[in-house]
Amino acid sequence: MILRSVFMLLAIAFYASAQHTSNWAVLVSTSRFWFNYRHLANVLSLYRTVKRLGIPDSQIILMLPDDMACNPRNAFPGTVYNNADRALDLYGDNIEVDYRGYEVTVENFIRLMTDRVGEDMPRSKRLLTDDRSNILVYMTGHGGNEFLKFQDAEEISAFDLADAFAEMWEKKRYHELLFMIDTCQANTMYSKFYSPNIIATGSSEIDQSSYSHHADNDVGVAVIDRYTYYNLDFLETQVREPSSKKTIGDLFDSYDESKIHSHPGVRYDLFPGGEQPGRDRLVMDFFGNVQNVELESSQTWNETAWKEDLEQLGRMINAARKRHNDTSTFEDVVGTKGQVVKSAMLKREGAAKVADKNSLSNQAVGVAALLGCVGIWIIASWFEAGK
Repeated sequence: MILRSVFMLLAIAFYASAQHTSNWAVLVSTSRFWFNYRHLANVLSLYRTVKRLGIPDSQIILMLPDDMACNPRNAFPGTVYNNADRALDLYGDNIEVDYRGYEVTVENFIRLMTDRVGEDMPRSKRLLTDDRSNILVYMTGHGGNEFLKFQDAEEISAFDLADAFAEMWEKKRYHELLFMIDTCQANTMYSKFYSPNIIATGSSEIDQSSYSHHADNDVGVAVIDRYTYYNLDFLETQVREPSSKKTIGDLFDSYDESKIHSHPGVRYDLFPGGEQPGRDRLVMDFFGNVQNVELESSQTWNETAWKEDLEQLGRMINAARKRHNDTSTFEDVVGTKGQVVKSAMLKREGAAKVADKNSLSNQAVGVAALLGCVGIWIIASWFEAGK
């Protein structure tokens, strides 16, 4: 009966472990030079939004190849705006840039995603995800058919991205991944993906450009791209609270080609179940904080180890009872509301004098039984906290 109840708890724990427990964002601008101001504004706009929705800086990787805020041409030093009214300074005081300037390279991006970095790499520059982490990857810059330029010096190809995500999947570095890219011919960049659990979207089809939305005459350049602008418009007006039930499908349905001036694309076929399950994913599953999920524990959950330990405890207790002719029973019953009800009933046929030579053995039996109770109580507590 003990082992059957343990197996039930382990099955429930396995189901809970299949759900994601953290959200991460990797936000990348690949352009330098003043006339690419809008690309930096694109990334900082998404950065501000995911922080507003609850993803902490410790789970955001921000890659900026140029510091437009301190550029000598900036008429408003120390600031970056995404609208001509300049109502919101995207740079401000509360910004943490993880990769800056010439650190933003194809090699560093791939090493970041696949965790092929040196031991001396600080935690702030690492993507510390696992198989229960959802990741938003947003990229913007200048690109073409199956390539995206990094700082006008090198390129990352659609094949490079596909292989990097495949390595991430093999290393169990993500649960689900949302890939978004705003560049010319953006949809070609996810055409080579082959790893599961990915939803991908881009701003433009092959042979199409990605257009800026508007310019600020005082700044002297365009301040945001159209595709990113209308994504932000949805997120800022429709997803106001962490409890929002807006879905990824709602976001994609908001795309208006007449406003974006290109044909945004979406790819669902790599997602389990295809289009409908992908559309049903909540926006907050990628852009916000995870709610009602236990993120920290005293040790990493290891289902196999727990199962083996509890089975061994069960065998020890049964063996000890047989040696001492103990007819006690121990049952775990899972209640209708998912709470674990623990009852231990000790029944003895009659009183017996405890011999001194058996005292140590009896203590061992008691310790083993206590450890069994503690182990099952920990699993029950973990399950209740994860509901």
